[in-house]
Formats: sequence, C-alpha cells, structure tokens
Amino acid sequence: MDGLTLTQRINKVTYKNLRIGFLWSSKISLMILSLMLVTLWLNHFTNDSDISFLLTAQFTWQMILSVFGIIYFNRSAEPSNYRLVSAFYSFTYGLSWGATILILGLYAQFTLLSEVLANLTTMVALLGFYTYRNALYLAVTPILALGTWITVKDEHLTLLFSFEKFMITLIIIESGRRVLYRWFSSRVQQEHENKRLLKELNQLASHDQLTQIKNRRFFQIELEKQIKNTRRLDIPLSLILIDIDHFKTFNDSQGHIAGDECLKLVAKVIDASLLRGIDSVSRFGGEEFVVLLPNTNLDGAILVAQRIQENLAKVAIDHPASHTSHLVTISQGITTYEESQRSTQFIEKADHNLYDAKKSGRNCYIAA
Repeated sequence: MDGLTLTQRINKVTYKNLRIGFLWSSKISLMILSLMLVTLWLNHFTNDSDISFLLTAQFTWQMILSVFGIIYFNRSAEPSNYRLVSAFYSFTYGLSWGATILILGLYAQFTLLSEVLANLTTMVALLGFYTYRNALYLAVTPILALGTWITVKDEHLTLLFSFEKFMITLIIIESGRRVLYRWFSSRVQQEHENKRLLKELNQLASHDQLTQIKNRRFFQIELEKQIKNTRRLDIPLSLILIDIDHFKTFNDSQGHIAGDECLKLVAKVIDASLLRGIDSVSRFGGEEFVVLLPNTNLDGAILVAQRIQENLAKVAIDHPASHTSHLVTISQGITTYEESQRSTQFIEKADHNLYDAKKSGRNCYIAA
C-alpha cells in the first residue's frame, strides 16, 4: 500500500479525474470549434463580414486555449496547487464558451445554435469536472449566465421563463453532480479499503505476528532472491543464525508471557542493529532468528554480530536461571555464501557454526 490516508487518496484521485476531464473537454472543444470554423469559412453562418471576423477571432483564440489545455493536461504530474490550476482552467473554459454563445445568440442571431452549445458545453463540464465542485460551477456559471442573458433579450420569451430555465438547469447540474460524486467517492473508498486489506494480508504473509519482524516464509523467498543476485553480480552474501541461550529455562522460570516479551525485545534489538535497508532479520523458529546480509563479506557479518551482542547487553534482560550469565545472551553462527551452494547447504553451514558456538560456552559467535 502507498501509505495514503483516505482524504489524501480522494485528493489524489480527484486531480487524476479532473486532469482526464480537462483533457477531454479541451479535445471536445477543439473538435467543435474546428467544425464551426470550417462552417463559418464556407459562409454557412452569416454573410456579415464584421460578424464573421468576430466569430473567427473568437473561435481561433478558443482553439488556442484548447490546444494549450491538451498540452498542459497531458502531463501526469500533479501540480502542487492543483486546485488553483483547476479553478483557472474551469473559469477560462466557461468564460470562453460563454462569450462564444453570447456572440452567436446576440450578435449573429443564432439563438437555437447558442442554446444547443450552452447545453452541450454545460454537459461536458458536468461530466468532466464533477469531482471538484468549485471547478464545475466556475465553468458553468458564465455559460448559464450569458446563455440566460440571450433568452432575456429574446422578445418571444418572458423573464419568468428565463429565470425558470436557469434554476432548473442549476438543479439538474447539482443533482447530477451529487449522483456522480457519490459514485466516485464510494469507488475511492472501496479502493482504499482494498489496499488496506491487501496490506494486512501481506503483513500476515510475511511477518511474524508475535515479534513483528519478518517470518520464515519471507526469509526463504528473500534468500533465494539474494542467492540469484549473488551469482549474477558476483557479490558476497552472508547469513547469521541466532539462538537465545537457555531460553527454555527462561520460559520455565519466568513464564510464557515473559518469554514472549523476551522474544520481542531480542527481535527489536537485532532489527535495530541492522543499519542498511537491504539487510533483514526474520524469526526462524522458536527462539531462533536469522539475519540476511546482501553484499556483505564474512568480516562485515562479524561486525554486525558484534553490534547485535553489544546492543543486547545494553538492554540487559534479566535471566537468573541462565547457566551462562545473569542476563539474556545469544549464540550466533556466521557464514558467507560459497559458489554453487544450495540454499539448504548455506543454512546448514550457519547452523553448524551456531552449534559450535553453543559448544564453546554460548554468548559468542563462530564465523567460518
């Protein structure tokens, strides 16, 4: 999972949808304007040269704006101030189409065409900008206001009709926006929940539930991957097998709850002792842990083992029943991968060294 909260995810997906909507509306606008400009040049709009010039100028600068929108919103990167960018584009979209509708309806006397364009561009804004309410209304307000002004000027229509049309259109836009946004937000919430569940499943599959470090399943997969990298890149790979000394006597004397806390503390110490992101510690089983050190030779692995022992000594977990020390100690078997070794042989070598460390009195490491 990407670690986003639900609010952050909604914001991210909101801009993603807005970007697609802006890109789509720019392409639709460019297509409509191109057709209208061709029709104008074929002299199917008006024979008035002044009106033709005005319409040509209006269509041309709108087409330039549309091309700019297509170029800008083709970028996938989210601007830091995307709400401001969205508001500016939406208002420019609405104002430019509102001006076109006004020129067509009021000056060129194409009332029906201007009304069709008003309805069409409003629908485009609703479908493209619904995820951000401010952007939607910045786009549709100039279109509706100037479109309504044309109907007010129409002597065949009453002022009441113009007002009713304006209000009904607003109601349709807002109700449509709410329906679309409910669908949008529910989809985002579902996606967020799915990612959360996937993260939990991955956590369960790869982590030990008691110590919260990686589990044996993760180690086996990671080991095979690192062995392949070692062979391919000809780099060293080291492994440390760790066992808590006299852990059974600790459990018997302190109780299983204290034993669980001991395992958690030791796991935490080992994990904190690994200074690189590529290193990993996994619970190997019972009181055993395994540390995997990519691109690390035997000397480097010994330094890590020494650091683990020193850090564990600083934590000072009491172990009165230990035959080695009054504190919890560990034995470590260290080995480095040899060419052509199988993963099982690699682990067996570390296990053999761990056994030798125990025979040597525990609270030490054997490296070979």
